[in-house]
Amino acid sequence: MHLSTKNNEKFNSRTALRDCFTSLFNAVWRQRSDNVAGILTGNRIPLYGEKTAAFETFSRLLWGVFPLLASGESGDLDIRALFRLIAAGANPAHPCYWGETGDFDQRSVEMAVFGVGLALSESTFRQQLDAQEQQQLFHWLRTLRKAQIPQNNWSFFPIMVEMGLCLSGESWSPEVVARHFARLDSFYLGDGWYSDGLKRPRDYYNGMALHFYGLIYAQLMRDIDPQRCRILRERAALFAHDFIHFFSEDGAAIAYGRSMTYRFAQAAFWSAAVFAGLDVFPLGVMKGLIFRHLRHWLAQDITDTRGILTVGYGYANEIMAEEYNAPGSPYWAFKTFLILALKEDHPFWQSAELPLPPRNHRHVIARAGQLIIDDENSGHHYMLNVGQTPGKNYANSESKYAKFAYSSLLGFNLERSRFGLELSACDSMLLLAEQDGHYRGRRTNERSDISDRGIYTRWSPWHDVAIDTWLIPLACGHLRIHLVQNARPLESAEGGFPLPLAAFSPDAFDTQNGTVRSPETGLYSRIVDISPALNRACSQIISPPASNIRFPYSSSVPTLKQTLAPGRHLLCCVADAGHTLSTLVLPAISLTSHSIEIKQDDQLMEIPL
Repeated sequence: MHLSTKNNEKFNSRTALRDCFTSLFNAVWRQRSDNVAGILTGNRIPLYGEKTAAFETFSRLLWGVFPLLASGESGDLDIRALFRLIAAGANPAHPCYWGETGDFDQRSVEMAVFGVGLALSESTFRQQLDAQEQQQLFHWLRTLRKAQIPQNNWSFFPIMVEMGLCLSGESWSPEVVARHFARLDSFYLGDGWYSDGLKRPRDYYNGMALHFYGLIYAQLMRDIDPQRCRILRERAALFAHDFIHFFSEDGAAIAYGRSMTYRFAQAAFWSAAVFAGLDVFPLGVMKGLIFRHLRHWLAQDITDTRGILTVGYGYANEIMAEEYNAPGSPYWAFKTFLILALKEDHPFWQSAELPLPPRNHRHVIARAGQLIIDDENSGHHYMLNVGQTPGKNYANSESKYAKFAYSSLLGFNLERSRFGLELSACDSMLLLAEQDGHYRGRRTNERSDISDRGIYTRWSPWHDVAIDTWLIPLACGHLRIHLVQNARPLESAEGGFPLPLAAFSPDAFDTQNGTVRSPETGLYSRIVDISPALNRACSQIISPPASNIRFPYSSSVPTLKQTLAPGRHLLCCVADAGHTLSTLVLPAISLTSHSIEIKQDDQLMEIPL
């Protein structure tokens, strides 16, 4: 079900945003039950249990509630009933008590919003809770101090709680804040980028978590902790100049990494930047970023018939979910409603939306191992990827982090099985099998390098198979070169971008040109073999429905196949996709004893071996 607004084209005002929030909020609020200090909207229950899952749903709604209250408004929300639920949940004598947070406890995550709420709208808490209820809430929040938490973005949760206690005039712990900031500093890589824990991924958690909380702290604690706030602003400003490249002109963001079910939390960083007065781009540019992104999501099928956000990405899809996702998890998207804290007379609301500023068609993010490309010829906005290996084995990690390319337009496919190409998510990947149908792709890199000219990685799917891969952007599409040294016979399959097919058509695939077209969308995906000594046959691999995170249909992946005898092989191709099918100018590749030579348009590029 699509989100309902009166006119998405006019969805560009504070009133429209407030109405969107309250509509989404009320759809969930109507599901609440008596004698439960939470709301459960579905039957997907993670390890932390039904009660905490219900609490998670409720607490994530508050990321929109508290900013609205901070502006002096409440819309049509039943604020008294909402705070009665808070009073019950924080009361240890009440049957609905949320309970003290333990070690590595999901309740630690959900406590953060109460700290932000206290900092934004202390007066509402004082009005709605009596003195005893206030102290019970403060005591409950302080239980977080003694809990162990994972060494990642979770360190911001106790910081947010202590910030709220501080700014509401209650006893707080500067030592807790200092300790957790020291841990977060150890994750900082430079150039505005954190890893989400030591040697952990660099993904959307930078924007929707690490910098999001950092900017809230920087704005609200600037008089109490000015030096720290200055550092947080400086880091966020650096990050902004990279992060703007994640968004296409139509508002869609590149689908990449875990926790994609948080959907429009992808733009939460920009809301925090506006809230904190971060001077990185004109307000009109950031307004355009936020509202184009939200309009993009309004057009997607992301709610059920009750109007409740589903677990999924472009549609309800349990296959792409993480093990920690509960029915209410998608409501972290409400972080983007932080800008509701800004009153109607704020310059942000008076600014006209502006388009994206001029930007390079190739942008290197070395800290994240990403090369983002705006392909003018095809209208395709995508990322070439070094590949990351999460320290924790998340569901479908290879599909989410290790592919050669990720797209804002076409999403990516998820592996359903390692047996059979149709289920193995061969899009934007070179897969190999020992002639038994069990396919392996890239998971980890032994070495890597990145520049604006391209990406290099070495990876080994078996101990006696070494693959050197180069990904090089071209004027149209990108070049892939793989030097495979294998001591065992292998079947190889290399896929292009996945293309949604609402209905199968035998005419959609052009074998000779390696091109598949979608008559429903007008989009195409193409892969052309240019290997100097091999001739890889092209076929289309049809994935099952719900394999692609953006589209519910089956998808077609144009795929090059070849058997590789033991030895050394040079596999080369050009892959592209998008709206406008252009004539490819194919480079000529040759292998010498000391280099790989690439010739195109009277230019010679040598890759030393």
